[in-house]
Amino acid sequence: MTLLIVSGSARRGSLNTRLARLLAAAVPHGEVRVEHDLRRLPFYDGDLEAAGVPAAVEDLRAAVAAADAVVIVTPEYNGTVPGLLGNTVDWLSRPAGRSVLRDKPVVVCSASPTRFGGVRAAEHLRAALVRVGARVAAGPAVAAVHERLEADALVDELGRQLAAALQEVLGDQSAAVPA
Repeated sequence: MTLLIVSGSARRGSLNTRLARLLAAAVPHGEVRVEHDLRRLPFYDGDLEAAGVPAAVEDLRAAVAAADAVVIVTPEYNGTVPGLLGNTVDWLSRPAGRSVLRDKPVVVCSASPTRFGGVRAAEHLRAALVRVGARVAAGPAVAAVHERLEADALVDELGRQLAAALQEVLGDQSAAVPA
């Protein structure tokens, strides 16, 4: 199985990027790629798209298309996803009706230093992904992530939660899910 794990945070030292890497480490076999620099994507603009899709967007679309499943880890900014991640979904949702996200299994995870673990952002992201036709499942929401990232037990917990979410979203392909 090939997984693409996307971190929705661009901050150096990002807790969400660290969580994305822990999720990658929790997958015992298969190919896993972590994408964490979404800053290379320009802001979505229909005129820019009409003039020619930027190479960075084409590269990310190709990575999504090649993946058996995508895992997105989002922080929560003001109760929703960061603009950078929303922009990424905007680019990936195009062209309308032919998005690389259409029928793509996607697991949405979240992490926040708060006690809620970014669940509001994850809920908003899942709703947007469903609207563009992705097959979406809820993954782990890690509360107090700044305290929990150092705990060895977190990797095992994340592995179990990620495997369950992947089985849910992959359906008949669940035999390919890492145990």
